[in-house]
Amino acid sequence: MTSPTPSASPSASAPTTARAPLLQSSSSSSATASSSSSSTANADYRSIPHSRGSLSNLEASHESVGWLDRSVENDVLPETAVLGRNLGWSSAYILIISRVIGSGIFATPGAIVRSVGSIGITLVLWVAGALVSWFGMAISLEYGCMLPRSGGDKVYLEFTYRRPRFLASVLIAVQSVLLGFTASNCIVFAEYVLFALDREPSKFELKVLAVGLLTAIILTHSCFLKTGILIQNVLGWVKIALVIFMVFTSLFAVLLRPKTGTNDYPAIKIKSDSLWDGSVWNWGVISTALFKVFYSYAGLHNVNNVLNEVKNPVKTLKSAASAALITACILYLLVNVAYFLVVPIDEIKESGELIAALFFERVFGAHVGKVLLPIAIAISAAGNVMVVTFSHARMIQEIARQGFLPFSRIISSSKPFGAPMGALVTHFLPSLLVICIPAGNIYSFILDVEGYPAQFYALAGAFGLVWLRYRRPDLHRPYKAYLSAVWLRIALSVALLIAPFVPRKSVDWKQHLSDVSYAFVGTAILLFGVGYWYFWTVLIPRWKDYSLEEAAEVLDDGTTITKLVKPQTYERPHVAQDVTVHDIAGEEDRYTLDSHGFQIYNHASKEKDFVDDDKIKAEYYPETEQLLKDATGAVRVFIFDHTIRRADNDARNAPVSLRGPVRRVHIDQSYSASEQRVSHHLPEEADELLKKRFQIVNVWRPIHTIFKDPLAVADAHSVPDSDLVGAALIYPDRVGETYTVKPNPNHRWYFKYAQRPDEVTLIKCYDSLNDGRARRIPHSAFTNPAEEDKDPRESIEVRALVFYDY
Repeated sequence: MTSPTPSASPSASAPTTARAPLLQSSSSSSATASSSSSSTANADYRSIPHSRGSLSNLEASHESVGWLDRSVENDVLPETAVLGRNLGWSSAYILIISRVIGSGIFATPGAIVRSVGSIGITLVLWVAGALVSWFGMAISLEYGCMLPRSGGDKVYLEFTYRRPRFLASVLIAVQSVLLGFTASNCIVFAEYVLFALDREPSKFELKVLAVGLLTAIILTHSCFLKTGILIQNVLGWVKIALVIFMVFTSLFAVLLRPKTGTNDYPAIKIKSDSLWDGSVWNWGVISTALFKVFYSYAGLHNVNNVLNEVKNPVKTLKSAASAALITACILYLLVNVAYFLVVPIDEIKESGELIAALFFERVFGAHVGKVLLPIAIAISAAGNVMVVTFSHARMIQEIARQGFLPFSRIISSSKPFGAPMGALVTHFLPSLLVICIPAGNIYSFILDVEGYPAQFYALAGAFGLVWLRYRRPDLHRPYKAYLSAVWLRIALSVALLIAPFVPRKSVDWKQHLSDVSYAFVGTAILLFGVGYWYFWTVLIPRWKDYSLEEAAEVLDDGTTITKLVKPQTYERPHVAQDVTVHDIAGEEDRYTLDSHGFQIYNHASKEKDFVDDDKIKAEYYPETEQLLKDATGAVRVFIFDHTIRRADNDARNAPVSLRGPVRRVHIDQSYSASEQRVSHHLPEEADELLKKRFQIVNVWRPIHTIFKDPLAVADAHSVPDSDLVGAALIYPDRVGETYTVKPNPNHRWYFKYAQRPDEVTLIKCYDSLNDGRARRIPHSAFTNPAEEDKDPRESIEVRALVFYDY
């Protein structure tokens, strides 16, 4: 397309020649402008800089997928998985309770009693574990309701700890892949099956059964998504029924004291003065036992990993997690008491992981106790493996979607059977390795190795929640944890991290180091993650003189992923258009949102530098909301994002900047996309809000007085709808649309010369009223050759939904 002849129209006012020689009223003044069509879907979306010297004619085509932004800030928006939302309340509840009640309750009490020595300490630890689990659950609930997306800790730590860049993401990736085992429950499954068959298990048989179970579950979840969900739901309810049955059988045995084939009577009644016999009061020993208790309660945040697949995720998360915690705490305490009522403590200490089998054998005799019920417990362990595999594979998939794993495209995909097969296989491999390790008491070691480094992440998550309360009070929090509980969780995490290094009486240092080897292994894995992060994201880019950039891509199945790539050019074809841009200095009052679609509003902000995003959201957002209410008479304002524009090489920019002035003429939302904005950001209120007038208004403010690359806006009435061309923008959770603009010599363009920070431009991107008022205006940065030697432009643009009561 050839460039049209520059239009010649008088300027609205006559600036002096010295101030702006190419914008004088005495001649046909024109300035060459360039701008970029953009979307405002994300809180940190990137505007792509282009070469100077052209006002681009935007084509009616979709933007490159590489422009998409999966920035961490976008995690505040819900996202529906390509698999759909297949999990209702019951499925969510089972995902939690079946994850919690697994091998822990059936296998760990014997190990705990053996280490702490008495019934009293054991019961206290189980109660303490319940309380501490509530602390952790409250933290995960606040995070999950605030950031309702799949990924769990991956989402929360990424969102909270953004510096050093990628460090939190890489550490979570290392933790999830290397320590995300389901091996322990597979081993318990194999032990109980062989126990039921009255066989002395060989290591080979044990490993074959454990690997067979894990393989079958991986295949089921990979190839038959809904069948796998159904099976794990059934197994979950069977597990709950089994625990309840154990409680009632213990009461039956104690109260009615029937004779059995094995013992004349069950265990003697527990006496209060014998509860503390044999107690080991050493914090190192107790902390190790606590790791096992915590592992038995682990899983209260299991649904957080799969929220993209949960119906009504916030509401479901709050109620299902609370119900599961109450259920688990009651059943755990009762079933531990049941063990002590039926099985003598000496036998419990010697039982290892087979305590539940001994329980049933003493109550029902050798036949039932050693065949049928151990099989039921094995099935229960299998149910635990199913839900852990289901949820953990989703976390791995989310990690892969961010580009932090090799073969990320394969691991992220839901092909070929509509399930994350690549992520499931990735979960399978480390568990397979652990099962096949030729070690003796591998079960207890696995629990400790998983539990110790998990305390680092628990500490980071709890401290991060406190930090976000201070730095980001603007975030919507449908659930808020008690800060006292959060601080207690922080204190406990610190104590548990220190505990393995507390000296133990009567144990030499070599034996002590051997006993706490899990702490060294867990710490080594964390340090490996730090080293991997530094080598991959810092050392190699520094050595080869590049920085990692994030670019999005949509896979064939619709899954959106992020690729970490070297910087690339973002140039797009464009055609130069010379136009006249009129300076409105001195006549600002003539231009309003309703008359022309833009307005200069005088307002001095308390914020001056605009370098801290968290501070901007916490302090500048409320200030801007009030500004909009005062300027428009609106009754409600909802800010959904902001963008700071600076030169690409500005040292204050984020590592991924690309947020220089936008030099393509555009309108941020099309008419249909504007209404979708309301439904997207305020889904529960959208129907009512859309019945009344609403607008999308951008609040554009210079950070310093602007000479170079000023903002130009077009009179809304000079741009007919026929000049607007929709361009689709595909995001992870929705499809948006922006307007590009065809060139037309009848367009009338305006700007404010030397615009100061206290002179704000209000830009109307959409108005639901269609009664002759300005409904939307194109806008763009433009080039004034006379000012090209000035400092680069700095500005901030806040985008908001503006609601009225009529």
